[in-house]
Amino acid sequence: MAVTMKDVAEHAGVSKSTVSQYLNKRYNYMSEETKRKIEATIKELNYTPNQIARSLKQKRTNVIAIVAATLSSRFTTELVSTIEKFFAEKGIDVIVASTDDKHEKEYKYVESLISRQVDGVIVFPTVENRGYYQGLKEKKFPLVFVDRELAGSLVDTILLDNRAAGKMATEYLIERNHKKIGILTFPLGKNDSITTRRERLNGYLEALTEYNISVDKKMIIQTTREQVFDQLDQLFAQKNHPTALILTNDMLLEEALLWAKNRNVSLPEDVSLISIDDVSFAHFFTPTITTISQPVREMGEQAATLLFQQIQGENSKDSQTILFLPELKSRESVKKL
Repeated sequence: MAVTMKDVAEHAGVSKSTVSQYLNKRYNYMSEETKRKIEATIKELNYTPNQIARSLKQKRTNVIAIVAATLSSRFTTELVSTIEKFFAEKGIDVIVASTDDKHEKEYKYVESLISRQVDGVIVFPTVENRGYYQGLKEKKFPLVFVDRELAGSLVDTILLDNRAAGKMATEYLIERNHKKIGILTFPLGKNDSITTRRERLNGYLEALTEYNISVDKKMIIQTTREQVFDQLDQLFAQKNHPTALILTNDMLLEEALLWAKNRNVSLPEDVSLISIDDVSFAHFFTPTITTISQPVREMGEQAATLLFQQIQGENSKDSQTILFLPELKSRESVKKL
């Protein structure tokens, strides 16, 4: 016969409620000796808690989900890792799904995960699902946005000050006498709906305006990852090609570096380069890559904390949008003209 919680309690010489408190990590009024006795008994009897029964009783599954736009980004993988670590320490499992930036897929995943009774979701949202998320918010379902915001959604949101990041990268180049500055971004989405990309581009445009540098639309490239080589070939085939490039995320940086190697383009002699998102290889690549970093771990911890507070019923009634400041990592990939 299967070992029950009653068996554990009798063997350890404690009450069932004490064993229950131990299993749920409620140690406030429990002595170290009692904890050790219960732990030893669980091991001796090889007791496995009935997770389904516990979930029904607590109305929780101790599972949350992260629905990411992509898992190809080093930013995303580090963010997910931070969130997983936070919840693992609280005995909560994490399911991860990737939408490939498709709003239909995003909706399907979130709806499916909620039907499986996850306790909450952290999501990289798309504007097409704004109404759906607003409905979840009204039902008080635990929900946090990361990396992107949806205006008017009233959902707790964690993201970088992306306009400041785009402006910081552009100003850094301008201050080194670059005026022909190209910028590569993934497509901005329907009606410029992907805020991370739009705001980074807005920061670029703002810096050019403040320094009285005319905007050349040919320098602004919206591209998929697969099209980077062709787009850069076309850009640098122009007589008035850029002296510097801004890559607006780590995936575009990787493609640009592969392009430069494949085309025998020397950095920074032939073109200077700066990337938004600091990646591990940036400081040991030759030359080392100047980047604008975002505090990924702090952002992940904050997103996890907000979701956990919602699950515990401790969150404030008003939604929060928390912007993290970018930081310049000056290295060798930009030369002064």
